Amino acid sequence: MSIHCERHGESGEDSAGFRTPPHALPGDQPRWPRDRVVDVEHIKLEVAVDVPGKSVGGTVSHTVTLFNDGLETVEFDAIDMAIGGVTVNEAPAEFDYDGQHLRVKLGRGRRRGERLTVAIDYRATPRLGLYFPGPDESYPEKPRQVWSQGQDEDSRYWFPCYDYPNDKATTEMVATVPESWFALSNGRMLSDRANGDGTRTFHWLQDRPHSSYLITLAAGEFTRIDASRDDLTIDYYVEPKDAESGAATFANTPKMIALFEKVTGVGFPWAKYSQVVVRDFVFGGMENTSATTMTENLLLDRKAMRDYSGDRLISHELAHMWWGDLLTCRDWSHGWLNESFATFFSLLWDEEHLGQDHYRQGVIENTDLYLGERYRRPIVTNVFNEPIDIFDRHLYEKGSVVLNTLRGLLGEDGFIRSIQRYCRENQERSVVTHDLVEAVEAETGRNLEWFFDQWLFKPGHPEFNVSWSWDEERKLASVNVKQTQSTEDGTPIFRVPLVVDFRTGRGKPVAFEVEATEREHTFVFGLPGKPDLCRFDPYNMVLKELNFEKSVGELRLQLRDDDSIAGRRAAAQSLGKKGGPEAIAALEAAVMGDRFWGVQAAAAKALGTERGEASREALLRCLTVKHPKARRAVVAALGEFRGDATVMAALEPLAKRDQSWFVEAEANRSIGKLRVEGSFAAIMANFDRPSFRQVVRVGCVDGLVELREERGLEAILSAARYGAPDQARAAATAASAQLGQHFEGRKKGLAEELVRLLDDPDFRVRIAASNALKTLGDPAFAPALDRMAERELDGRSIRMARENAAILRKGGQTTDEVKRLRNDVEQLREENIRLRDRLGRLEATARPAK
Repeated sequence: MSIHCERHGESGEDSAGFRTPPHALPGDQPRWPRDRVVDVEHIKLEVAVDVPGKSVGGTVSHTVTLFNDGLETVEFDAIDMAIGGVTVNEAPAEFDYDGQHLRVKLGRGRRRGERLTVAIDYRATPRLGLYFPGPDESYPEKPRQVWSQGQDEDSRYWFPCYDYPNDKATTEMVATVPESWFALSNGRMLSDRANGDGTRTFHWLQDRPHSSYLITLAAGEFTRIDASRDDLTIDYYVEPKDAESGAATFANTPKMIALFEKVTGVGFPWAKYSQVVVRDFVFGGMENTSATTMTENLLLDRKAMRDYSGDRLISHELAHMWWGDLLTCRDWSHGWLNESFATFFSLLWDEEHLGQDHYRQGVIENTDLYLGERYRRPIVTNVFNEPIDIFDRHLYEKGSVVLNTLRGLLGEDGFIRSIQRYCRENQERSVVTHDLVEAVEAETGRNLEWFFDQWLFKPGHPEFNVSWSWDEERKLASVNVKQTQSTEDGTPIFRVPLVVDFRTGRGKPVAFEVEATEREHTFVFGLPGKPDLCRFDPYNMVLKELNFEKSVGELRLQLRDDDSIAGRRAAAQSLGKKGGPEAIAALEAAVMGDRFWGVQAAAAKALGTERGEASREALLRCLTVKHPKARRAVVAALGEFRGDATVMAALEPLAKRDQSWFVEAEANRSIGKLRVEGSFAAIMANFDRPSFRQVVRVGCVDGLVELREERGLEAILSAARYGAPDQARAAATAASAQLGQHFEGRKKGLAEELVRLLDDPDFRVRIAASNALKTLGDPAFAPALDRMAERELDGRSIRMARENAAILRKGGQTTDEVKRLRNDVEQLREENIRLRDRLGRLEATARPAK
């Protein structure tokens, strides 16, 4: 499952100036794995959907085997259903139902190993689990569809079942839908029959066991795109109007399958692989066994294809066919075995398809996303309110980078063999982290319990301060390494095997393996002469934060010649902080000449950080850089030059038209940051222009926030209202508070509008409204968030409502004080930049001519 929703920073002070709580909120308790009284072996669903009534009904039959003698009752999860009757082995059975759980009485004398079929007639109008998107007055063009979403524990809302990941069963889906529709489900299709009454029935069989949250039904009017290979059906289902886009978006799927078969050592484990694109999907994608459901936001247009790809999401969901479906976490506390593996395998696809630099870029991006999380917690934890609470940057991105660290520790051969053994020996099983530990030890002989203990069962990561020096007389290089992370929250002092290397000129680096195990080490290395460059973990194999103090000369050399993008990016960032003519020249050369766009973008950002006149001129010259992602970074960096009319003149044409949608969006964002005369008109000229996923409108919304003019509120509020282009509504909702907080007279009315949006049909808008109330900072609205948490069903909405209510109650008025301090710091920074520029001009004037 891929989650596309707003994420936040570490526990501490958030962007609004409030102290954010730790991951576990008051009332959160340990959630232990669920007991099973029967083994569910087969589930057969025979249902018909009532599209106008948004309901489903029929019979679900569970074939179960008893674990123990004397079992008299078996319980199924079933929320808000009408139960018509129950049979056990075709005989009527008594049952109790409380609206949450269905308890079926089996009678006396049952024996261990006895096999029973429990058939339940039911009807439901689900509030979760099964969705019925369709047209209304505000969105009249939206087609009608029906689709399910079971993860984490929502299957119970649309059919009675044992709704927990620690059981697996084969399944059947017999679904009756409108006659013009197609219905997709797990496994292989057994039949497709027109009923002669305006309906048709599809019968699917999934003959290899999987967990109940992976059972799927997706129905609507779709076009099928066939990409099959000789031994496997591969297809994609999209609305007829999206056939061309769908074929282009999913084109790499067969190659991804081949790669993942090779890496796992296990052939594609299911009867087919289908992907279906639906409207209003509540996640980015969902790995239903053999039949992934995808958001319509994934589909590309031709312009977006220049610098955007859906491959990360597509490969993530595909990887789940092994990691999550074939091997499934026993309980959600070990969910990283599903999500971190799938996220890591997306990086492997980048490495295969685009090259090693793109893999390394992905590791850097995932590290940054994790570091931006609003708290620290162990990856493996069972303390939460809803399982979805732990589907965060730890479960996805941090875990993927830990797997990269494991790859570096074991080496390529040992890592791949361990992964293959783990996959091969645990097929169709429910797994925990120790299963992976055992596979590594069995395959390589290495006991890595210490590794998994610190990285998975404890919070945090190492934060290194590194420096080096040279002793010319003794020909020794000394590298001082300090771990500076706080250990108050349980974060350990990490045991970190890594590499330190040295290079002279363009020669081959001389590498040394070391191990950091204490707060501080000084490692000493004998070398024939003083090296030009020292690198610490040169290929970024270890998850960490690193502060490595170096001279401008060494940083320039590293930016120019390092073969690792991590080193070149770090050098660019450090040069931006140091500033000066030599740093600016090196950064401009990197923007225009580096062979990888990620380094070009980092160098552009560093020039924006420097913010002097010389860096501005360099960035204006860099607008000709070819790669659109690098050009986007240049445009973003130019937004740092507040009040600059020359920059405005350069950005305004790009805000109207560029080869990249994302450059256009960034230009509108930067125009707002400039805060010059004409900024508002330039942004509004692009506000209603259609674009891929409404990225230009979102850029305009952000630009209005940065501009800080009160008249921008009306445009933002109009973009947030129901009926506006839906892909920008959540961003506009959040932006309304980000801008409105600066206008005291608007706060109360804006907060009341946000309270109304807490009931919006789109859960993303509801979450954004919750976050926006936090931004406004009025504790009087905490009760509105309490009420939201009480009535919400979606776990993400519940979590954010609870968290934001707690923040408002604790925050008081600190947000205003923080804003004032930030404004003061910004003014001092701008004055410092102006003084530095003046000093530079004076020095240039005073320097004697040669």
